[in-house]
Amino acid sequence: MSAPVEALFKQLNSVLRGWANYHRHVVSSEAFGRVDTYVFEQLWRMVRRRHQNKTKGWLIKKYWSASGKHVFSVVHKYKKKARILKVIRVSSIGIKRHIKIKAEANPYFPEYSYYFWRRKNSKEARLLGPLSHRQYQAVIASK
Repeated sequence: MSAPVEALFKQLNSVLRGWANYHRHVVSSEAFGRVDTYVFEQLWRMVRRRHQNKTKGWLIKKYWSASGKHVFSVVHKYKKKARILKVIRVSSIGIKRHIKIKAEANPYFPEYSYYFWRRKNSKEARLLGPLSHRQYQAVIASK
């Protein structure tokens, strides 16, 4: 007996997303590619077992063409509405690097206050452009 497709997609996406989000902070693009390949191979095996008398072209058209190329997806009809269910690709989850803190920086020393302020407000700094030391002093004086 086989599981419903909706349950399979929900469970598989949950596991893949959790694993990828845990490992996205390290050098992992090669590992993400290997996981995507492994998931593809296992899905291909499952589909071949379910539809033993169908051709490869039919399987690809049915399971890999609903939402674009190289994405395992199916059209699921529920209450007369069609939804596309797809398995996420782990390599599509962005890799986010952490910026290391300078070893000698100490948040309790006043000479490093600008360094830590800039790290904390880096998003605004990217949007507004880098602040000069004089502009930083004006911001501090206004508080």
